[in-house]
Amino acid sequence: MSGKIDNSIGAEVQAAESLSELGSGTRSEDPAQLPFRCFSIDLEVGIDDRRIHKLAGVRFDTNQGLSYGKVGVDLELALARLDELAVGADALLGHNLIVFDRPHLEAVSPNLRMLRLPVIDTLWLNPLAFPRNPYHYLVKHYQDGQLKRGSINEPELDARLALQLFSDQLEALRETDPELRTAWHWLISSNGGEGFDAVFRDVRRADRPSEREAREAISARLEGTACLVQADEILDQASRHGWSLAYALAWLSVAGGNSVLPPWVRHQFPEAGLLIRRLRDTPCHERSCDWCRSRHDARSELARWFGFDDFRAEPIEEDGRPIQRSVVEAAMAGEHLLALLRTGAGKSLCYQLPALSRYDKTGALTVVISPLVALMADQVAGLEARGIDSCVTINSLLSMPERADALDRVRLGDASMLIIAPEQLRSSTVTNVLAQREIATWVLDEAHCLSKWGHDFRPDYRYVGRFIGQHSAQDDRPQIICLTATAKPDVVREIRDYFKDELGIDLRLFDGGSQRANLDFVVVETNTPQKLDHIFQILEADLPSDETGGAIIYCATKRRTEEMAEFLQAKGIKASHFHGELTPERKKDVQQRFIAGELPVITATNAFGMGIDKSDVRLVIHADIPGSLENYLQEAGRAGRDGAQARCILLYTAADVERQFGLSARSRLTRREIHGLLKALRNLKRRKHSTDEVSATAGEILAEDDHHAFERDSATDDTRVRTAIAWLEEAALLTREQNRTQVFPSSLRVNSVGEAPGLRPQTTDNRRNDDRR
Repeated sequence: MSGKIDNSIGAEVQAAESLSELGSGTRSEDPAQLPFRCFSIDLEVGIDDRRIHKLAGVRFDTNQGLSYGKVGVDLELALARLDELAVGADALLGHNLIVFDRPHLEAVSPNLRMLRLPVIDTLWLNPLAFPRNPYHYLVKHYQDGQLKRGSINEPELDARLALQLFSDQLEALRETDPELRTAWHWLISSNGGEGFDAVFRDVRRADRPSEREAREAISARLEGTACLVQADEILDQASRHGWSLAYALAWLSVAGGNSVLPPWVRHQFPEAGLLIRRLRDTPCHERSCDWCRSRHDARSELARWFGFDDFRAEPIEEDGRPIQRSVVEAAMAGEHLLALLRTGAGKSLCYQLPALSRYDKTGALTVVISPLVALMADQVAGLEARGIDSCVTINSLLSMPERADALDRVRLGDASMLIIAPEQLRSSTVTNVLAQREIATWVLDEAHCLSKWGHDFRPDYRYVGRFIGQHSAQDDRPQIICLTATAKPDVVREIRDYFKDELGIDLRLFDGGSQRANLDFVVVETNTPQKLDHIFQILEADLPSDETGGAIIYCATKRRTEEMAEFLQAKGIKASHFHGELTPERKKDVQQRFIAGELPVITATNAFGMGIDKSDVRLVIHADIPGSLENYLQEAGRAGRDGAQARCILLYTAADVERQFGLSARSRLTRREIHGLLKALRNLKRRKHSTDEVSATAGEILAEDDHHAFERDSATDDTRVRTAIAWLEEAALLTREQNRTQVFPSSLRVNSVGEAPGLRPQTTDNRRNDDRR
């Protein structure tokens, strides 16, 4: 179809009129072997003025092409010449011809003879001809009607590409299942589609089928792949569904793989997605329906995807049902819910199983909001270990090629789940990719991070509701699933109120409690000089000697984790430290060695452990008092996830209490600081001469704090600025939009390392090392 150009670009294009021959190798068949004398057209229309700037037409049977540029061309004359070239053609062809090119031509010159020709739109045929690969290629390179090519928009080239594509489509359609061709022929030619009727008369070598033949073909295609009760209801009104049912049948022919409905189909034919949901993801509850009896049964899906016979027996609801099973069943039924499941109760499976089941049935995506990169990576690795490779994560630690590959996997339908931090929703790239997919469910893992009363409050969690509201219709909200291991009553209340206020959604509450009968909690009073020796004694007494299980020692600061690990290593214990400033490679190595049992002891900040898939931790020691009771329960709860006995030991000193109060005070925000930040933003706005928008980093904002109202702390400045902005946004004093990436050109001031002041050339050191060896 048509590319769209900006006027400033079009103004530089010189007037052109040319006849050209189609070069050898640019199409797959000889013209004499094609059933139609097609006249292929393409337009370029200005984005602002909506006027035709370029146009071209190509005759497939004669290889003649006419192309007209913008400047100095009489549009009426150009159209007349194109209309003359079209004389004798059987059909008018184009890519996105029906919605774009043809209406523009009709608006300019409604009496063109070519407009009376039967219409064939290659964009509309794509999902039928290529429901799977190479349709992935088409989704990626033919988005929004744009044909793939290696140059700027050139209508004649696009017109020729459309002819080539049509040739490939005919070849693919001739090889398609005969029942599908029969169904499509009847469905898409029912509303006077003369051009498409001709296409299917050619590929089927038969006239349009009768309604009885079409219904039998559709019924045969749906048997075993959809709910037959829903299928019968849809068949009763099949003629009304037309193209939508045709696209639904095309997708169902490759369902369960990695294909998706193209975005333009979902937007232009929304009924197609609704039909797929009705056929595959709406249970009829009839015992005679094999599809619903197996694919909508939680235990059956559990065995199919994870190989388990049943759900975890505990915790249980008041009626004695396992709560994990109840949560999964509610999630599979599409309910909005908030589940409180203690550590080790199988929280991840509560969203993974419904996500995999729904992806298999409808191709829809589940987006999981998660707070830690380590947790994301662990979820992906855990599923891959089970042979499930459709879970993708996008995070700040990915390289550019890795990020591009992950985005492509989401866009092209290879992903059933996308796990991201809430901050990624501020990325325009991620937003654009999400727009390419149907999102069935949003999952907020560690949902307590949303609450200002929560122990791990994360300001960007509160952006999730607004994002969902902006990218979904009021009457078609995606499912919301919130999961957490610990949440006080006021946190639960705030989470539910948030989604009620933001999206009008009521979350059903599942409360699995927090009691862990297999954990022994102990408080040991100590003092600072003796603390390290006490920890060593505890490890000698309680850590299994057969190298099974393991121990986690939590410390308040990064420096303490390093000191603790060095002390234990000197005592002969295999230990390593873990905190947020380690390199990604080091973090991954430490985690994997600990999970595999090669490293029995980890000394860590609270950055370690959330979601780490190691069920046999036998000992959790808190060398320092944690920031809250919720923090302690969550961190201690990482022991004994396998149900066997484990110990949780808290070392207590009065000095630690004072230190924790100091750390908490440093992270608090006062009213004066929030007000000072607002004044700083206003100063920045004036300095940048902006009317209603400011783009700035946290450091730039703080630089405008003339009165130093904001207490500075390099360790927490960035987080506290983001938090303050979140509260200003809650008060409707500002709106934070998506992040902007700015690139500043720079160059080195020296030509080599040797020219850098104070540095000795590396080659000298290497030579000396070689001499010593």
